[in-house]
Amino acid sequence: DLLGWAQLRKDSGAGPYTVNCDLSKLSTVLRYAGDGLPDVIGAARPKLAYLGLIGGGGHRERRPTEDEVERLERYFLDTHGQKYVDAFQFAAETAMRRGEVCAIKFEDIDEKKRLIKVMRKHPRKGKTLEWVPLLPKAWMIVQSRPRDDALIFPIHPQTLSKYFTQACKTLGIPDLHWHELRHEGTSALFEAGIPIEKVALVTGHKSWVNLRRYTNLKPESLHDGNPDMQPDH
Repeated sequence: DLLGWAQLRKDSGAGPYTVNCDLSKLSTVLRYAGDGLPDVIGAARPKLAYLGLIGGGGHRERRPTEDEVERLERYFLDTHGQKYVDAFQFAAETAMRRGEVCAIKFEDIDEKKRLIKVMRKHPRKGKTLEWVPLLPKAWMIVQSRPRDDALIFPIHPQTLSKYFTQACKTLGIPDLHWHELRHEGTSALFEAGIPIEKVALVTGHKSWVNLRRYTNLKPESLHDGNPDMQPDH
């Protein structure tokens, strides 16, 4: 039924990215409809992707949907363990590159100021050490990590990327790469109402031109938390 529906959507003019978004919304509805329902959408995704009925919308615009995030978190937990879930969530919260996530150590944390020292790329200076603020969820993830290794996330960056690619392929999530988490983290900061100069402190961008490339806001986010945008009752 889902394959037939996706084909009808395609025939009516919907592109692979639009169909993929529709499926993600439907999957969220089914997940909250009740316990015990089979994951028919998850089962259909590999075939839908193979047939080209679902796909991405371009690397500069691609952000994981809520459904995709939850499915990836479950996959990492079941297949590779909590460490990979934590690394995935931390990257989405901080907009850090995978190399930055895998390199940070517990000794790099300023517990009082809730900052962490990160070696980051600089457009003119090569690499520089920067103090990066950890917002509440990122801070909670770091504090939950076991301190049995010097590294907060003792994972090789290439392993992280490899497992992420395998997860997307297994789950039938099209055109999503680890680097898109940098887009997700940056966009989510703006959607939370944080101003440009403070977002740049988290992401490490040195100019609005570069920061804008990683910003893909959801139109509905304009209403969130903004009383001036709420309808009159």
